[in-house]
Amino acid sequence: MHEHRALNRPLVGVAGVVRTFPGFWEGFGYEVALPARGLGAAQILELSIQAEKDGWTGIWVSEVLSLDAFALLGAISQRTERLRLGTSIVPVTTRSAALLAMTATTMAQLAPGRFALGIGVSTPAIVSVRHDRAVTGPAATSAGVLDVIESALSGLLVEHAGNPAVQNLRIDAPQVRPPVLLAALGPMMIQTAIEHADGLILNLVPLAHAREIAAAAATARPGFQTLLTQRVCFDPTADDLAAIRREVTSYCRVPTYADNLCRLGWDLEAVRVASPTEAAVLLPPGLLEELVIMGTAEECHRRFEEIAAAGVRAIAVPVGSGNTTEKLFAGFKPRFL
Repeated sequence: MHEHRALNRPLVGVAGVVRTFPGFWEGFGYEVALPARGLGAAQILELSIQAEKDGWTGIWVSEVLSLDAFALLGAISQRTERLRLGTSIVPVTTRSAALLAMTATTMAQLAPGRFALGIGVSTPAIVSVRHDRAVTGPAATSAGVLDVIESALSGLLVEHAGNPAVQNLRIDAPQVRPPVLLAALGPMMIQTAIEHADGLILNLVPLAHAREIAAAAATARPGFQTLLTQRVCFDPTADDLAAIRREVTSYCRVPTYADNLCRLGWDLEAVRVASPTEAAVLLPPGLLEELVIMGTAEECHRRFEEIAAAGVRAIAVPVGSGNTTEKLFAGFKPRFL
């Protein structure tokens, strides 16, 4: 049986810094991440409208290859009334810090009290290879970008030396300031989120570890929010299970995710050195079940209730084969948390 490893150092709070966002984090609800590729913009818009009708409380979009996250959310904001809208995530370096702040205030004005900006370092395959942007000093870069965004959204004149270097920036700040979240895995990035952001977004993290991070972060920084992008597939078929295994395996071969899971006690050396085909059958026993919610609709509901009880906000990520979003919406209906 896998043994969970606890945080190896305490999280440090920020004295006197308590930010609240009345109404935005009300209740836990059911949030869902819509796919960054595979569906067209019109399809995602219609799915978002349907999600609100079905009782989903939030829509989150990422930015990987195909569609622009903010353009999508801008369109969704005008066709929905209650949904929380967020990015999970957009990279910190594919747009300037100034442009991220400008985009955030635009969204916050289009959907007052409903928008959250989620940013993260992303991966070299996305940032360096596809966008020709360097990934250096991820914690320091993220901290600098977060500080610029925070000052700009507060209506201040931003003069920021270092990385990024920003001068004479003042934007039309929104009346309702949106929360700004940082994707984080390792201790340094988690600490950066606590010191500079309003919350953090975890990805591919077992619930036991997410629970520990959420408790420590809330103690270090009252009002701080911990979100978890949680993969889910109800009533999985053999094809679903094969697709899920391939997806998790691909993440386990990305150094950032592999290193974090190794820190948590999972031995992934065989997965990392094997060929992609061989690696899928070499995942450690129990890892899929730790990272992916699978089972009947009722069993999936119970797992989401466990996450909420742990003080963690789940963003459901549909996984499996075929159109996983439509399958989730058709057979898994949100209920009050």
